[in-house]
Order: sequence, then C-alpha cells, then structure tokens
Amino acid sequence: MLRAVRLSAFLGSLLVCYSLNAEPGASLTSIEQRLVSLYQQHKDAVVKVKVATKKQSEKGREQVELTVLSGFFIDENGTVLTNAVPTHEGPRLRVEKDGAQFLAVPIGSDPISNLALIQLAKPPETLSYIDVSQAADVPPVGSIAYSITSPLDFSATPKLGLVGGQESSFGDIAFPFTYTRVGIKSGPAEGGSPVFNKDGQLIGISVATLPEIDSSYIVAGTPLQSIIKQLRSQANVTHPVIKAKFEERGSPIDLSRRVIITKVEPNSAAEKSGLLAGDQIISFQDKPLTSLNQFRDDLFFSEAGSFASLMILRGDEQKEITILLEKK
Repeated sequence: MLRAVRLSAFLGSLLVCYSLNAEPGASLTSIEQRLVSLYQQHKDAVVKVKVATKKQSEKGREQVELTVLSGFFIDENGTVLTNAVPTHEGPRLRVEKDGAQFLAVPIGSDPISNLALIQLAKPPETLSYIDVSQAADVPPVGSIAYSITSPLDFSATPKLGLVGGQESSFGDIAFPFTYTRVGIKSGPAEGGSPVFNKDGQLIGISVATLPEIDSSYIVAGTPLQSIIKQLRSQANVTHPVIKAKFEERGSPIDLSRRVIITKVEPNSAAEKSGLLAGDQIISFQDKPLTSLNQFRDDLFFSEAGSFASLMILRGDEQKEITILLEKK
C-alpha cells in the first residue's frame, strides 16, 4: 500500500511539473498524449547491444561472457551510439532490434566517458535514427527528462524523471567534464539509453547509474558532440589533464566558490611547472574560474600536448604559471 501511495505521489508530482512547463491550460490527457507521441517518435531508433567475450574459467575452460547494453541509431547508415565496448579482436558485437540480430564492428570507444560508436556490418535498407547534431542544450534543474531504454529481454521502454543537477565528480571519482544527473534509474542493460527533454529533443545518453537515489548520469550537449566527432575521426577520445587533485571550497568571507589544488602528482608536468598543494586557481587560459565544473569543462575542450596559462593565488601573492597539458 505504501509503495502505491509513493508511486501515485511521484507520478502526480511529475505531471504537475510537466503542467508548469506545458502550454497554459494543458490537460492531463494532452500531457499523456504528448508522452505517448514522444515514445512513438523515437522507440524504433532504440536497440540492444550485445557484447560476447570469451574468457577462461578458474578450471581453464573457455566460456562466453555476455554484456547487454542499450543504444540507438544516430544515422541512416546503421551507426549506433552506446556505452564503451572492447575494440580489440575477439569480442563479438551484435545489435538486436525487434528480434532481428545484426553483426556490428566498433568504430571507436572511450572508456573514460563510457561512450562508443559501433557500425552494423549490413544495416537494413530503412531504419529510424536520432539526429545527434540536433541535440538540445541541457534543460535547467527541475525540468522533465524522458528516456527510452532497452531493458533485459523487454522491448523499448519509456521512463520519466527530472533533471536533478550537474556535477563533475561523484565522491572521489572525478569526471572528465560535467555530467548531468537525471532522476531516471538505469537498471540492467539500460546503459546507453537516449534521454530527451519534454519536447522530444535529445539531451544526452545514459553513462552511469546511481541506484542509491534512483538516478543516473548522462553525457549531454557540447561534450557529447565532441566525443562523437573524435570517435568518428580517430577511434578514440583525447583527454587533456593536469595531473593534480582539485577541490571546490566555499569562501568563508563572501561565500564565493574557489578551486583549490589538494595534491600534485610527483614527476608530472604539474609538479615541474611549480604548482603546489594549497594553490588556488583564479583563472585558466585568462578565463576567471567560478567552479570546479567550469574548470573541468574548459580543460576537456583544451588540446593535449599544448601549454595552458594558470593564474594562481599562493598566500597573498598572485602568480602566473604555464603548464603542459598531458594526455590521460
């Protein structure tokens, strides 16, 4: 009974939120019809991705390990965007749609962002796809988020939630850029699902799950476009890094946010440039820093192997440091 009450309250809150974002006077019936229309519009582009890998058991016997993901077509040529997959010889990739299975080969994969492009060996003559070049900006926190997943052996399944936040880290795990958190739980075989806004525009793809709070992280916006472009052109993604640990702290004086270096890796370009634990980064490439999210985003869109300018505050002294951006 308690679960039923919670579910009813959850759905009711979502419908209220949707009403606030919908046209004035929109009824619950029209909202429901809109959600059904979004599902019908995109469901045929969503697929299952099956990765079969041969491994040896403890007794030395060969066995096949099967990993199942979600994914979706992004062009008429049968290119599928999904979570990271092995690119070396050995694993067999198959894409399943409506009971039919198609052999696929990897175009490129990036385990850091957990994204990959794979290509059907012989795509069907006609297929539905989602144009990632038309992806919308991430809507503000509190907006409707709507995904279509391919869970286990079920057909394409819609899920509804809200945009919950934007973070560039989770606990001790640092992301390469800012991920968007949505209130949509990602279960078995649902990684790689497309996520849309209330207007049916793609806003991202699911890359990580947060089961403790029934949420997941998606890669969205400009970083998604950049990753797809690099996977197409070079089969991997270049991640520029400064080999140090950073922390965002609030100023006790004016409540502003500060990015502080907490550790510098030995023998790294960061150490050789003169960075020290305790330094506050004021600007990166002459752009003032306002948050750790912004810093990681700006770093991601820089070029590995190039030099960058950091303005730091050490004690009461400001100092400009030039540092080589290493490749992760």
